[in-house]
Amino acid sequence: MSRVVVAKRVDRGDADLTEISDLARAAGYEVVGELTQTREEDAAFHFGEGKVGELASLVVREDAAAVVFDNRLGPYQTYNIAQKLPDDVEVIDRFTLILEIFGQRANTRKAQLQVELAELRYELPRAEAKASLAKRDERPGFMGLGEYDESREQDIKAQISRIKNELDAIADKEETRREQRRESGFDLVALAGYTNAGKSTLMQRLAADLEVGQNDDLHPDLDPTAESQDKLFTTLGTTTRRAETGKRDVLLTDTVGFVSDLPHWLVESFKSTLDSVYRADLVLLVVDASEPIEEMREKLVTSHDTLYERNEAPIVTVFNKVDKVEAEELEEKRAALSALAPNPVAVSGLTGENVEELADRVEGELPAWKRERLLLPMADDTMSLVSWLYDHAHVEAEEYEGEQVHVEFEARPAIVEKARAKAADLSAPADSA
Repeated sequence: MSRVVVAKRVDRGDADLTEISDLARAAGYEVVGELTQTREEDAAFHFGEGKVGELASLVVREDAAAVVFDNRLGPYQTYNIAQKLPDDVEVIDRFTLILEIFGQRANTRKAQLQVELAELRYELPRAEAKASLAKRDERPGFMGLGEYDESREQDIKAQISRIKNELDAIADKEETRREQRRESGFDLVALAGYTNAGKSTLMQRLAADLEVGQNDDLHPDLDPTAESQDKLFTTLGTTTRRAETGKRDVLLTDTVGFVSDLPHWLVESFKSTLDSVYRADLVLLVVDASEPIEEMREKLVTSHDTLYERNEAPIVTVFNKVDKVEAEELEEKRAALSALAPNPVAVSGLTGENVEELADRVEGELPAWKRERLLLPMADDTMSLVSWLYDHAHVEAEEYEGEQVHVEFEARPAIVEKARAKAADLSAPADSA
């Protein structure tokens, strides 16, 4: 396990190293030292030059292999800091670290492509900076990017184009699959929220009573249950399971967690994963209720910013981990955050507290169903249609009278229309006789 020093500069106030330390540990590093500074950004070193000298001494003292900055460093700042550090000590900024974690967790083709795209978008301006430094004969292989090659920038742009095309093709297939699931009578609910808010644990709780295997014939493409760990970015791709919420058939999808202060290029690289949130029928925005109010507010703002531009579905805010919060404190947080989180549902994914209330809320917030009553003739395919209705709708009554079957049900409007068409096909032979 590599030893690292974590560092952060802020314009004002006190720098908090909690998140960057957690991120470093999630990437597999051992944090052995910390350094902070409160001052305006220095154009050359980001930190003050004297503070970088102090950082170099700390690296030597702790025998660290790298410095992890909880800041966005420019290519020249990275180069200048590296010049002040001992040889072979790596300079890692916040986004390099996040990409490293993503790369470790990318287990599907889609996730691997998204990580590669983000890495290339990150590398492009650094390749341009390296070209400039190379022309001045200044350490052309800096930052581990290899020797300067004039064609590298063009290669990066070509790779970006290729990956975007492949991701677009995957996104098209996933959109087709979403529509097929809707046509099968499923409502699509997405879990969104800040990383480590407990989304995967909550998903397991909602899906605990219904195994995917019960519906394998209809939906063999559903993924296994979400992994649940107290670890940042456990979920990188999307995981979908059937959820038990009541009379409606719900597919619940867990996605990669949001992180504050992510640059546009990184969010864009994971756009196809976030499409499962943007294109859902309902979004459950999960927040860790055990955190301080200001931290919850910041993360709610981050989540809303990520969802705002593309999200089409209604949002229900879920205050999770209430097993760690006293009732009075919870009410205080409800009041303080009411503008960002109106009427939240307070639950514990760990203990199951109020999960039934959440299931009821999901049913109530999903797009309205239509009620229908069909009078079906007893034909060869009548029972197949009745069985289809049980699979795709909520059948409330089924009555047999002579040569006819009365079926009363509720379903998505598209399912009602399809049921009417199937019923008309049953009636056609009798009408033409």
